[in-house]
Amino acid sequence: MADETAPVHEADSAHGDHAGIHLPPPSLVPINVGLALTCTLVGFVDQVRNAVGGLVWGIGLAWLIGSCTMWFLAARHEYDELPESLEGH
Repeated sequence: MADETAPVHEADSAHGDHAGIHLPPPSLVPINVGLALTCTLVGFVDQVRNAVGGLVWGIGLAWLIGSCTMWFLAARHEYDELPESLEGH
């Protein structure tokens, strides 16, 4: 009984590696984008704007642009690593 293996059905092997759902790897980039957006918007608050609003807004905007760039590059790299589809998509 040790040599028994589960039978392979045609439906299970028809799509090969494409049968499962593709999920992106865990990442802190969405949280980073959220924090950067929060920092950017805090620069518009009335009490902060009078003191250091421009500085906070500038730092938040630079952080947001950098975070979105990192997210785009990571997504592009992940897309490039996907195997080719059987249908050519």
